[in-house]
Amino acid sequence: MAIMIQKQWKGYKARKAYLQTKLLFNKSQNDQVTTDKKSKRGKQKYFTKEEYELTIKSESLQREYRSKYKFISGSTYEGEWLGDKRDGQGIQVWEDGAKYIGQWKNNQAFGQGTFYHVDGDVYEGEWQNDKANGFGVYKQSNGVIYFGQWKDDYQQGHGQEKWIDNSLYEGQYFEGKKQGRGTYKWPDGSYFEGEWFDNKINGEGEYVWGDGRRYKGTWKDNKMHGYGVYQWGDGRSYHGEYVNDKKQGKGKYFWPDGKVLEGEWHEGKQNGRGKFLMADGRVKYGMWNNGKRINLE
Repeated sequence: MAIMIQKQWKGYKARKAYLQTKLLFNKSQNDQVTTDKKSKRGKQKYFTKEEYELTIKSESLQREYRSKYKFISGSTYEGEWLGDKRDGQGIQVWEDGAKYIGQWKNNQAFGQGTFYHVDGDVYEGEWQNDKANGFGVYKQSNGVIYFGQWKDDYQQGHGQEKWIDNSLYEGQYFEGKKQGRGTYKWPDGSYFEGEWFDNKINGEGEYVWGDGRRYKGTWKDNKMHGYGVYQWGDGRSYHGEYVNDKKQGKGKYFWPDGKVLEGEWHEGKQNGRGKFLMADGRVKYGMWNNGKRINLE
């Protein structure tokens, strides 16, 4: 998410800032992928069909506490029953050590409950039909925390996710991924506010760097792509087209003293014929090749 600047030393600074931003974003994205994988519990191991279809002969019509019951799979349940079904408060423990403590209804986790994964991850919140549904908090063993809405074991709706480096995302989710409008803040002070799709920046949005630079425009797969405006803290700005994070196509470059360059760019560099409007109002035309000015008349 950086712009190439023709001066060599400026180009170095831009590339360095670009790489730092990418590293921060990729680090947080890798942690996010972990959340996505863990939020969907393996149904072949937990809350199985055998457990759901279990019925125990009982003539009691009142909810009552019963001692530990062991399933064929090896998991155990201890808690309240209503007739022949788990119903009320109870604890179920699986052979690998995973555990659910909470409310049950009609043989399914339903209401408030906490699920403890064997690797230390914990989900605490609302349940329906053996799945996380409603509001819940997911804490990873590595310190990443998600607060927000769930649907069928996936983050869905509004949520907030925080990483151990203090990166923070708040916005919309769909099927476990960032999707819709959201704001992502990095520990260096930079942030992005705008549209997301499939866990990536896609659509319209604004990225602001910690040093005051900013880009507002169109994005595709975490890259500036389409029309946008890039501004520097010293007053310079570029208004034009981008392709894969680089200036590409028609654009205008503005200086704070009033100079304006209008022309074509290719892979981040001025290329082709350009029009130069001087600060005193004079107009000059020139040719550029791969970022170097060939002539100016």
